[in-house]
Amino acid sequence: MSLLSKLIYLRVKVEYSPEKLEKLGIDTEQPFVYVLASDSTISRCILWEEIGRGRLPKPIDHDFPLEKKVLANQKQEGFLNRETNYRTFQNQITDVINHQQSQPQQNLQLVPVSVFLGRAPDKDHGVFKILFSERWGITGRFRKFMSLLIHGKHTLLRVGKPILVDQDMTSGQSPERLAKKISRVLRVHANQVKTAVVGRDLSHRRTIARNIIKRAAVQAEIKAYAERRKMPMEKAQKEAEAIIKEIAADYSYNSIKLMHRIFRWFWTKVYDGVKLNFFDEVRSITTEKEIVYTPCHRSHIDYLILSYSLYEKGLVPPHIAAGINLNLPVVGRVLRGSGAFFIRRSFNSALYSTIFSEYLSSLIAHGVAVEYFIEGTRSRTGRLLHPKAGMLAMTVRSYLNERSKPLVFQPSSLNYEKLMEGASYSKELGGGEKKSESLGGLFKARKVLKDEYGRLTVNFSETVELDAILDKHNPKWREVSLGIKEKPQWFKDVVSDAGKQILTKINESAHVNPINLLAITLLSTPNRSATEENLKTQIRLYKDLLIKAPYSDRTTITALNEDEIIATGIRLKFIEKIEHPLGDVIKVRDEMAVLMTYYRNNIVHLFAASSFIAMFFVNMKSVSRKEVLRMMAIVYPFIKNELFLKWSVEEFVAYGRQVINTFKVLNLITTDRLTLKRHIGGSKQAAQLRVLANALMQTYERFFIVIAILQSQPAGSMSSAELENQCHQVASQLSLLYEFNSPDFFDKNLFRQFISVLKTEQIISTDKEGNIIPSDNIAPIFKGAKTILSKRTRHSILYLL
Repeated sequence: MSLLSKLIYLRVKVEYSPEKLEKLGIDTEQPFVYVLASDSTISRCILWEEIGRGRLPKPIDHDFPLEKKVLANQKQEGFLNRETNYRTFQNQITDVINHQQSQPQQNLQLVPVSVFLGRAPDKDHGVFKILFSERWGITGRFRKFMSLLIHGKHTLLRVGKPILVDQDMTSGQSPERLAKKISRVLRVHANQVKTAVVGRDLSHRRTIARNIIKRAAVQAEIKAYAERRKMPMEKAQKEAEAIIKEIAADYSYNSIKLMHRIFRWFWTKVYDGVKLNFFDEVRSITTEKEIVYTPCHRSHIDYLILSYSLYEKGLVPPHIAAGINLNLPVVGRVLRGSGAFFIRRSFNSALYSTIFSEYLSSLIAHGVAVEYFIEGTRSRTGRLLHPKAGMLAMTVRSYLNERSKPLVFQPSSLNYEKLMEGASYSKELGGGEKKSESLGGLFKARKVLKDEYGRLTVNFSETVELDAILDKHNPKWREVSLGIKEKPQWFKDVVSDAGKQILTKINESAHVNPINLLAITLLSTPNRSATEENLKTQIRLYKDLLIKAPYSDRTTITALNEDEIIATGIRLKFIEKIEHPLGDVIKVRDEMAVLMTYYRNNIVHLFAASSFIAMFFVNMKSVSRKEVLRMMAIVYPFIKNELFLKWSVEEFVAYGRQVINTFKVLNLITTDRLTLKRHIGGSKQAAQLRVLANALMQTYERFFIVIAILQSQPAGSMSSAELENQCHQVASQLSLLYEFNSPDFFDKNLFRQFISVLKTEQIISTDKEGNIIPSDNIAPIFKGAKTILSKRTRHSILYLL
């Protein structure tokens, strides 16, 4: 065996999953044996060689009646017509259980191990490499040998958590029955691991569309559709078949291989690298839970980056819900083969809605990982968009009706130092119309290869457990099955709660890159410029605040220093340096002014508390701590809704105390008992506070516009739509007067959301005609705004009214 291992290792290089084996909890001081998913001479040799090289712990001697310290759950017997044998392993485990029952003080750990010689969606291509990559089904000796020669350098060794055979497990159970149960558990685990690494068994892929059409709910809707349209059933059936053909992915490992080769070249050519953070937690749940990936949506590259990253890390890319506008000639076919299934912008047909819902339900029921964007469309402002309920509702309904494993949503934050769509976003933010995607547009995209786009970072958030949300809103949900049109209130609450939790988790896992820091600093300065030294000082302040008063343990910050951050901004053509004898000036390039608001908005939520506290010192030299915290409690529900902040009111106020203490540590303010004081006007600290305050100033100015209009008009004189429209007009005119380069300042959607929260918080209500009636609670907000907003801003708003 030793000589054979040496020969094999001329072609073998092993990677481990997980990379840190100590996390598995194997007690190397107690007896344990390794259990291979399937017996194989090559797998045994690789395993023993890794043990011999000290990369895996060596099993210690023990008294259990086992001749070997590496077992195999299944064996293939026969030469031509090979059959699977589980009896040998079950007999071994039966002997172990009998021994344990006779000597209860002795325990044995069974450590599951799977060895993969080249994953099915492999990194390398070519006929032989495709033919002999890892796959489902019985593998012959010759194929195994060829896989070793071709794919040995990409061997993956997956080690699982040990199963403990002890008194608690074995007492009161038949050894033979328990042995079969352990064998079955290990078999299920091995299949889950293989699905995560190789991909699900696609032997029935071609029958998916036919099976969807045969489902009872689809057949019932086809019949109803034919009756509504007064058409023959045959014609309705054909329309249904056309719909599922339009929707369904045609997942192919060959397409995955092709896409991986293309995009591995693409990332290298265009980006400085792709960085994944907190990925180990994702890997650990792939075999235990059904995953729905829900990243933020900022670029068309989002569709590709997550699949590419998961594949690079040894996991199968998910099926992705893509807009029907991407189903372009040639390109659509490639995307469909890579797992994309296409979705229309609106479900204006009950037949389409039913078929799509049943298709999604089928994917989830079969354990297929799915990815979609709950924001619906790409954010043009850099802020997270409020969730669209459609896909979430279908997912929840599918899980209620056809669940297998527990389902979790896996949010993630995708952070770009430079967007490929930057030019089009700038035009759209400036009032231009959104252009539809086209094949010609994609061909023009070759121009992007001539530019630099910096680094791309993916931060995985904590998962959102659907079971927990269902338990919260309906403890008896396990007894429920919902029809396609059933939407009880608790179901709507579950969907809404899930959407908010996902977006909140995305914001918790934000990454702060060099362009984010330059944007939030320079856009808060006069003329979007600063001396180089002042810019460095302010950037250092932002980094200190993020470190000393962290938003979340999932929030990450660029490791670059201030000089490197400025150099990155110049290299990516966002800023320019103007030399001057008294000190160089850093300025936002004119053509990038609007787009820089996008990068500021990516991270502005991280400074929601610090910016708000800094506002008190724009107009006042001192303020009581109690007043600051009181106003934080009043204003929090409104910024929580807009910025998807993670705290309750009490937690936000507590975080405010932490920020105040951080201000003091950083010498931004001083304290005199219960009073907070800033340094004298013109000081470096006063200037830093003003820049910090400006980061979120326009958000609060927008709030003041709404409150001021409500205060100036008689109760019941306008509807919500009329208020929203007047707010938009006032903000738009202010933007022209003061040259705000921030299109989201007069965004109607943001006004609409704020008005909605005013109703929820009972600041306003509506009469029978739908007109707004302000409550007495509006007065403290109006009064508070006078404290933090400048006199010029308040007077300008009131003058326009």
